[in-house]
Amino acid sequence: MNKLSRVIAMAIFGLSSSAFAAEDESRGNRALSNLDTDGDGFVNFEEFQARGAEGLSRLDNDENGVLTLDELLNARPGHGRGPGPRSGNRGDRNTDRPEREPSEEQIARMEERRASMTERATARFQEMDRDGNDVVSLEEFQEANFLELDEDNNGLLSTEELRARHNGRRGPGRSRGGRPPQA
Repeated sequence: MNKLSRVIAMAIFGLSSSAFAAEDESRGNRALSNLDTDGDGFVNFEEFQARGAEGLSRLDNDENGVLTLDELLNARPGHGRGPGPRSGNRGDRNTDRPEREPSEEQIARMEERRASMTERATARFQEMDRDGNDVVSLEEFQEANFLELDEDNNGLLSTEELRARHNGRRGPGRSRGGRPPQA
């Protein structure tokens, strides 16, 4: 009986792993097909740029077409413009339980995380601001994001590179100083 349970568990695990892998593959393929306008199976920088200003516009609170460090530090990705309240906030879920005050240790850890995130965001902003004018233009923003995605630094984005980014993983191309090749 124990062997049978193990076999069933392994089969279920194998099927669920296959489903997750297929879902990852599907996401990468969808991203590629949305961007790959010439149908060659890769996304070059021009195709990436043609996608428009969607990423920058989500962060650009004053809608002036450029990103400042303040806008980046106050951004809430995936939740629309500005630093307003997030949907799905923890406080909205369990209104039956009273809110507990965080301990001094928890407050110290939160402050450390906040400082670390601010440091990383500032470094990322400076990395994107190639001309050093304290604003990130759409072109600088797109170029930085393309280079971050292009793990093998070949000037093309593959399904695997797009899928890795979608899953939150970053490749070694994150802080490359190169520029995308011009076609």
